[in-house]
Amino acid sequence: MNMSMSAPTHACRVALAGSPCSAKSIQSAHSFTAPRMTRHNTYALKIRGNRMRDCNLFDGDVIIIRRFQHDAHEETAVAQINQQEIALKHLSINRFGVHLWPADVHAPDLFLHNRDIQVLGMVMGVAQHDSVADSAAHGPLEH
Repeated sequence: MNMSMSAPTHACRVALAGSPCSAKSIQSAHSFTAPRMTRHNTYALKIRGNRMRDCNLFDGDVIIIRRFQHDAHEETAVAQINQQEIALKHLSINRFGVHLWPADVHAPDLFLHNRDIQVLGMVMGVAQHDSVADSAAHGPLEH
């Protein structure tokens, strides 16, 4: 999951995401200086927690999300579960429902009916948090 970004930056507001959180907590945003994003229907979420560390997504990283829904086969997505919980997980959609699984092998997989989940968007890129990326080179982070 690579993303090339242009040099110009600007301050933007990003919501927190990561380990499952309530939809209400997504509303609180924090300032972040990020590379300029000019695409329509994109937004940024700041990762909270290290459950996706096996995909090189760490606490403090900012992911760029493109707002769209389609028949996905093993995409990394932001999804709202039962109109309450927001989660960042790998996602696969088929005619029987939606399979969600984190990169963390110790966390459980979920299989949901289509009516129980709303895909909010797919991960298009990552702006890694410097101190986390440096720590990742020295081993896994404890949270």
